[in-house]
Amino acid sequence: MSELALAPTPARRLWARLLGRIAHLDDEQTRVARRGFKVERPEVVERLESIGEHFAWGYNHGVRCCELDELARELAMHPRADAGFAYEGAAMGLAIADWMTPGRHLFEAYVSGPARAHEYMAWVGLGWALARLPVLPMRALARYHNLNQWLALDGWGFHEGYFNWRRCIVSHRLPRGLNAQALQVFDQGLGRSLWFVRGAEAPAVVGALYTFDNARHADLWAGVGLAAAYAGAAAPGAWRALRTSAGAHAPALAQGAVFAAQARRRAGNPAVHTDLACAGLLGLSATEAADIAVETLPAGDQSLQAYQGWRTAIQQRCAALCGY
Repeated sequence: MSELALAPTPARRLWARLLGRIAHLDDEQTRVARRGFKVERPEVVERLESIGEHFAWGYNHGVRCCELDELARELAMHPRADAGFAYEGAAMGLAIADWMTPGRHLFEAYVSGPARAHEYMAWVGLGWALARLPVLPMRALARYHNLNQWLALDGWGFHEGYFNWRRCIVSHRLPRGLNAQALQVFDQGLGRSLWFVRGAEAPAVVGALYTFDNARHADLWAGVGLAAAYAGAAAPGAWRALRTSAGAHAPALAQGAVFAAQARRRAGNPAVHTDLACAGLLGLSATEAADIAVETLPAGDQSLQAYQGWRTAIQQRCAALCGY
């Protein structure tokens, strides 16, 4: 890390304040009506917009950040249950500010420092930044050496579904520059966005998912399971409907819930809806589901292939435990 990153100069502080103004993310950008999402239940509108507000709050603090200690104090005061969304947003803000500030590498220090417990969400936040910067995501990720860095591809997929859903979800436009394995992780993120775009309604989510090519279904289902278990807002009976509709892809749906359970356990911000999701999709507690992620974690290898192998191992364990 550069000296300027450790001890910001007055000029760097001024630049950070300017970035905070020109790159500001208004809450209005995350409103359901603004995005054109089809949401039927008022409580879901409130939940999805609340998530957007937490994310935007974190992003705006991250993009104008000069010192991680200060950002850490601000994040520590955020409501615990939804802190992950704020940490995710802050990661995006930091990554964008790093790219616009030569010699600064606060994102990397953030992941290994203040965001360590929220590492999964931080890497997803990096994916949001990669979606908006003039960079090739795979080339940008080549500088890192962390198994969880591949979650940035998931974040990129979510961003594209959330902000460009007509192109990516309705028209099924594929991103450029991704090999088959990278596209699978992208699709996990795109599947997460389905939960938001279709208002957390199981029939609408399932209907949209099955308009995609068969080869993309499993990864999309993994994303649906992750979003439903982490973000919540599911209607009564949704878990049975999702599990039944997933059919042969039920293990992928369950893998998403396992990821959500582990992300919340590592961050220390459990949620009732995550417990309900794990019970409904796997017949396990959130703690038992999170154990699956830890027990199948690959040792040493940090490649994209290893990350995909981890996902496959989780799905196989879920199939064996849950009788899929």
